[in-house]
Amino acid sequence: MQEASCERTGLPVYFTRVALDSFPSRLYVGDETLDRIFQGFKPRQIIYFYGSEECLRLAEILCIRAQLPISKGGINSKVIFLDGGCSFNPSVLVSLSRQNGLDKTVVLRNIMLSRAFTCFQLTNFVETKLKKTLEDTGSKLVVVSDFPALYCDQDLEQDIGREQFCRALLGLTTIVKSGNAIALITDSKKESAQTVMSLKPLLKRRCNITARIIMRGSATRVILEKHPSVSFHRVYIPAVIDTDFMSFLEADSKWEELSSPTEQP
Repeated sequence: MQEASCERTGLPVYFTRVALDSFPSRLYVGDETLDRIFQGFKPRQIIYFYGSEECLRLAEILCIRAQLPISKGGINSKVIFLDGGCSFNPSVLVSLSRQNGLDKTVVLRNIMLSRAFTCFQLTNFVETKLKKTLEDTGSKLVVVSDFPALYCDQDLEQDIGREQFCRALLGLTTIVKSGNAIALITDSKKESAQTVMSLKPLLKRRCNITARIIMRGSATRVILEKHPSVSFHRVYIPAVIDTDFMSFLEADSKWEELSSPTEQP
């Protein structure tokens, strides 16, 4: 029986076998079409998903996928989840674990959760604790949920928010790359405030892969805005839910040059 929270999405729920002939030792979603688009996420990459709650859903899937062995498309790693939107929901991870025959206790134990209620807390964690946490746990995936939103609080002066954001972003990217890990940043806000919009260009410039993920009726649309090697194409795939619940995921991709790794926000 499907969980209601799982049935409302067109993203894959049941993980499929991943072909590793071309790109071994990368983190895969477990869906053939999405993995062909993204080509797997590799160490030292910074990924940014934005546009809807489906960004968080894909991050949750990758939190489980990361724990799988390399032979099954994972990276055999624990996960650090910096929850900037207080959106981490253990019940979703439990549901996904059950549906894929995984031990939910082990899955949850391998996710190190840190909740941030202010931008200062998140920046402080990145600057003072992230590097040691990576080293101590051996984690190779860092997820930061709703990263820009914390820095755009209406009670926070815009200059201070921007300064804190740049510090956190620089620290995150530097530590993740030096630790040979992967960073996944999500922004689930459907409509962004003007302040958030002013921070997004800084974030996109720092990232290696950027994708906008939005809902269109019963379908999920993925627009790949930035990738180091993928050229333009459009595909449609059926949702991997069950035979009674079929929707289609539309994926657009558009190639864009990577920004210089030395570029500062």
